[in-house]
Amino acid sequence: MAPDGCALDAEGALWIADALNGRVIRVREGGDIVQEITVGTGVFACGLGGADGRTLFMCAAPDFDEHARAAAWEGQLLSTRVEVPHAGRP
Repeated sequence: MAPDGCALDAEGALWIADALNGRVIRVREGGDIVQEITVGTGVFACGLGGADGRTLFMCAAPDFDEHARAAAWEGQLLSTRVEVPHAGRP
């Protein structure tokens, strides 16, 4: 696993972008992975937002190579709905 960006949800679980394995995982205290979203490309950052805090946004690209990405324009902003909203106030 190559953890990168992360976001905390209202239950205290941490969503972690896993750049090398093309996924975002939700981890509870103690390190148990309780949810995994596979997107098939590197995910470098994630955050919870949207009107109700239940949209998981993911910044994705095939790899870390800045020069290759500048030429190919393969970065993406992906999103999916999750059950638990972001931490903090709405």
